[in-house]
This record gives sequence, structure tokens and C-alpha cells, in this order.
Amino acid sequence: MRTRTVGALALALLLVALGVSLAFAQAGLPENHYKVYNSSPITIVKPLILQDQFGTFTVTDLVFDKFSTPVEKRHSDGTISPIFDPLIHMDWWRIFSPQPLRTIIGTDQFGQAPWVVKDARYLLLPSLKNLPTPGGGTVPFWNHYVCYEAVSGPLMGQYVVLIDQFGTAQVQVLQPKYFCNPVQKYADGVIYPIKDPIVHLACYMVQSADPAGHSITALDQFGFWPTQIYNNDCLCVPALKDHPVKTDRSTWGKVKALYRN
Repeated sequence: MRTRTVGALALALLLVALGVSLAFAQAGLPENHYKVYNSSPITIVKPLILQDQFGTFTVTDLVFDKFSTPVEKRHSDGTISPIFDPLIHMDWWRIFSPQPLRTIIGTDQFGQAPWVVKDARYLLLPSLKNLPTPGGGTVPFWNHYVCYEAVSGPLMGQYVVLIDQFGTAQVQVLQPKYFCNPVQKYADGVIYPIKDPIVHLACYMVQSADPAGHSITALDQFGFWPTQIYNNDCLCVPALKDHPVKTDRSTWGKVKALYRN
């Protein structure tokens, strides 16, 4: 009887935690949705130390080859996810840091599901778009993200309408592509801390590329970058991240120990 009681209580606590996570995600996280475009590549060499919830690693070679705009997302049921901050864009700097396979639980507006991720593939820097001169603005304090390649995760197939500064498009959301953690960046003797450790980004491939090119300039903490963007590569949505709870004997022993007295 005691075992059943403990099991039921543990299950109830788990369901409450999942309910809180889902409610939090549905209420909206303080971050934009982003429509991610491919861009003309720009290569730099800059030693960086990156630290996130998975650990600390260094990178040196970076390639700016994607750019994302804040986007309004509309679901077929009429749900609208508005733009949180129209000024904040993201420059995607390609990196490579081999990482072990990790399983996480991702929660976003599409639902909750396990993801398996591996190597770090991109560093996302907050940026401003189309300033008249390199000194025409200051990049706001915002989360940086490191994006890990998705090996497996939820399959979507949903259609959504995306509205950004370049127009309106209906796209089909497909399989997961990246899951992005907030990250602290150390560069040129300066630490750029995490602004919000709770919010993450879940990025999904989309079907319905926008082939039209757009000339832009992007300003981030690395510099001022004139470039061309084209083809909607993926959609990133605000997300929460949890880790699976082990259910082996030692874990249950710890749970039971809480109720022995």
C-alpha cells in the first residue's frame, strides 16, 4: 500500500510539474519567434569561451551564414503569437564543437516531447538591422544562444502563417533542426552574461522557401555586416527545457526516503 501511495504521489508531482511547464509555455515566454533565412557567408576568426547548461567549450572559427527576423506566428485555430520585441534580430554564426548525445524534454507552443541533440552548430548573437552607419545604434542586452543539432524529436506537419518585415507566408512546420540554450560568452576580455536562463529556442525546418533575396546590414557585438539573405531555412520558437527523470531503483529509493517518517 505504501509503495502505491508513494508511486501515486510521485506521478501526481510529475503531472503538476508538467502542467506548470505547459501553462508557462502557453502563456508566452519573454522572447521572439524568429524566421531564419540563409545569408551570404562571412568568415571571421575570434577566440571565444562559451558556457551554457551543458558545460564550457571554446571556438575560434566562425561563419555568419544565417540571419533571423522577429516574426508573428498564426496557427490554423486562430491562435496568434505576436512579436515580443521588433528590434531584436539574431545573427547566426556557424561554429563546430563536438558534443555527446543528450536527451532533453522540450516544451513549446507545439507541445512537449523528448529531443535528442548532439554537436554545437551555431552561436546566435542579438543584432540590429539596417542601421545607416556602423555607429548608428547599440545592441541591447539580450540572450545569446548556442544551438545544438537535433538528432530526433517531435514531427510536426502543422501549417502556420508567418508575418515578418519582409511579408507574409504560409509554411509547413516539419522536423526539429536545432535546440538552443542560453549561453554566456567570453570574448575580448569581456563577459556577456545570460539575460534569462529559463527561455530557450526550439527550431524546426519549414517547407515553403522564400527565394526572394533582401539586402540588409546587421550590427552585432562582433561588428557591422552588409549581407544578402534569402530562403526561409527554419522557424525558432520560445521553449522550455527539462531533463528526463530517471526511474531506476536508486531514484525511487530517494523518493521513498522522503516519506518513511
